[in-house]
Amino acid sequence: MKTILRNLFYTLKRFQLASLLNLMGLSTAFAAFIIIFMKVSYERNFDTCYPEPDRIVWLNYAEKDSRQLMFSPRGPIEYLLKQLPGIECGSIYGPAWRSQSLYTDPNNKRCFNARPFAVHPDFAHTIGLEFVEGNAEGMQQTESAIVSESYARKLFPDGHALGSYLYLDDSNWLTPDATKYRICGIFRDLPENCQFQHDLFVPIGKTQIDDWGSRNFYAIFRMKPGVSVEEINRQIAATDAAQRTWHGENSHPVFTAIPIRDLYYNYSDWGYLKSGSRSAITLLTSIAFLIILIAAINLINFSTALAPMRMRSINTQKVLGSSNSELRWGLTAESVCMVFISWLLSLGIVEILIHLHWLTFLDFTPSLLTYRTYVLLTGLIAIAVGLIAGLYPAWYMTSFPPALVLKGNYALSGKGKRLRQVLIGFQYIVSFTLMVTAGFIVLQNRYMRQRELGFKKDLLIVAQLSGAASTPERLALFETRLKAFAEVEGVAYSDWALGTEEGYSSYAIKYRNEEHGFFLIHVSPDFCQVMEMEVLEGEDFQPGDSAQTLPIKCIATESFHKVTQLPVGEVINFTPWSNVQMQVRGYVSDVLFTSLKTGQNSSRYPYLFCTNPCYTNLPLGTAYIRIKAGSSIDEALLHIRQTLDACFPEYPAEVNFFDELYGRLYQQETKQQHIVTLFSLLAVLISLVGVFGLVIFEAEYRRKEIGVRKVYGATTSQILWMFGRSYLAMSVASSVIAAPIAWYGVRQWQQSFAEKVPLSPWVFLAVCLLIGCITLLTITVQNYRAATANPVDSLKAE
Repeated sequence: MKTILRNLFYTLKRFQLASLLNLMGLSTAFAAFIIIFMKVSYERNFDTCYPEPDRIVWLNYAEKDSRQLMFSPRGPIEYLLKQLPGIECGSIYGPAWRSQSLYTDPNNKRCFNARPFAVHPDFAHTIGLEFVEGNAEGMQQTESAIVSESYARKLFPDGHALGSYLYLDDSNWLTPDATKYRICGIFRDLPENCQFQHDLFVPIGKTQIDDWGSRNFYAIFRMKPGVSVEEINRQIAATDAAQRTWHGENSHPVFTAIPIRDLYYNYSDWGYLKSGSRSAITLLTSIAFLIILIAAINLINFSTALAPMRMRSINTQKVLGSSNSELRWGLTAESVCMVFISWLLSLGIVEILIHLHWLTFLDFTPSLLTYRTYVLLTGLIAIAVGLIAGLYPAWYMTSFPPALVLKGNYALSGKGKRLRQVLIGFQYIVSFTLMVTAGFIVLQNRYMRQRELGFKKDLLIVAQLSGAASTPERLALFETRLKAFAEVEGVAYSDWALGTEEGYSSYAIKYRNEEHGFFLIHVSPDFCQVMEMEVLEGEDFQPGDSAQTLPIKCIATESFHKVTQLPVGEVINFTPWSNVQMQVRGYVSDVLFTSLKTGQNSSRYPYLFCTNPCYTNLPLGTAYIRIKAGSSIDEALLHIRQTLDACFPEYPAEVNFFDELYGRLYQQETKQQHIVTLFSLLAVLISLVGVFGLVIFEAEYRRKEIGVRKVYGATTSQILWMFGRSYLAMSVASSVIAAPIAWYGVRQWQQSFAEKVPLSPWVFLAVCLLIGCITLLTITVQNYRAATANPVDSLKAE
């Protein structure tokens, strides 16, 4: 071991720059590998935190074999809970549609926003919540709640959360009889990678308990031990739940139990559940191993490039009695030691990045301790990499006759060149493929975020107000004060924070014996004008359209007109199951308030904007404020915040640009873009580190050749081109080979989007040019010194 360490430190000292680059490449590669596999572990173990997670299933009400998670009516859920002999317990899971205003001190009303999820009392047992204080038995009472441990500390820093009250400022339609919630239990925080990581659960009231038509709820069941998902589905099919449940004439949904662990990867919903992508995880895993492979190739190239300089020492050791096996073991051990040192350095790099909070874009909380299994696994992989990367060079360096020591020309031999070319070519192929993939991910995300939405989104500010505060009197005062500021062009309201959800309240009309679905949005009469929607046919809302009179006045999008052919002004029933009548006053261009991801609603899904409150009592709790062009944005934002504080002093103000809110729909894709781009650039960087290290050795080997060429009149640019052309040709050839691989990979990735950017050839050409330019720059910087050196000094050294 002493000899191994002596040789290792001699090599590090003798070739300091190349050794430093090699250590940097290896440690960076292992750090990237650890970070990626912590993320992969987070994804792969999604929804495994519950006790016996294989016994938990999700109830879906959708077309057979559909991958879309749909809400169910409450009536059949309650019915199935009583009818299925294979379930131990179960619960409604009612998502909070909007934020609700709560406060903790009745003597000092300072509200905060929360989203209470309405559940059955058995919810805690169904998913296996662990309580640190209290329990879920109190959930039998209407005005009760269970909260997470961290939420309890946040709301009650003095530690007296249990038994305290959360007061409702506005009514919750899921718990209509409750005016406050008493905290009866505090449960241990669930991990980040689960569907139920929420802070506040309340018992559901009797809302829609006998309703077999309105789809507003999810449901979860815990199966009895030994009962399979297939058996539960047979029991569901044996009931008449699907037949009794109302559905459209052209649809045939069925109730299906889905394993909880299948939701994250295999199904999509309206945005209330978390979802992941197997292809993204496969891509990340591939990137992790490719980065390690690139670093290992650098190590192999580094070791083989040292062959001419170490063969004298190797043959001397042979003369002194060392066998080939002993020498090979020693050289391999040197490689393992170098890799192990790099792995230890990588742990430091990861810990520093975690401490500096530079890994937040990964959308989870990394920790070397939490993911210690994968950290140790990476250590084993590091040792394996050291063995694999060391065996081949060790065998080669001990297999040449002593005569080659005097010639010292292995580095320039055909075998040596071909080996390095193949390895570097592979690095270029990987780099090109990853760079092209990252490029199209950037273009796809930019296309989705910058796509025309059917209205003018620039200079549009969104203020989300409290429901209880959104009374006509307060809204009128708020609007009057806003418009007193000359930079405010207009103010409008809606009942949804548009652009923040993957779906909204959906209804259907029946016209000419066909049913047509749409999203219903309640708005103020000046909504279309403030949003600057183009009226294509008919007319805009009039101020009197907000009166509670029939028929309901609506404005629909162009796609609604195309599928229904409903003329402007015709009066029809609002829904097939009601006698409330509606009238379309006009049509506007199609709008997009959801994302373009497959499984969600595309830009062609119809919207109906309604100003008449006859069909709902939901407040218009979202304000849209149009700022005049050329205005000072900072001054406008300041005025809006001051007006909110003055008109709604007891409520938190949430003000955002529409662009910012809409961008959150693509938050997962944006983070994926950052991850892939970062690690792709890292792979390219590590590849170039290898090229840089090899160029150092090649320049050393070819000093005599450079001197001779300069004596015979070669210019500096010719010598630099002599070094660079082979690497440039290699990068271009590798790009040609990698292009179809990259095209196929990007094409597969794009399948998750409803609208895709074209696979333009300029991206492939740009990446090829970029890699070629970086390669030439790297080689030029390194070889400029050798190319401008005095040839006499080079020949003397030889």
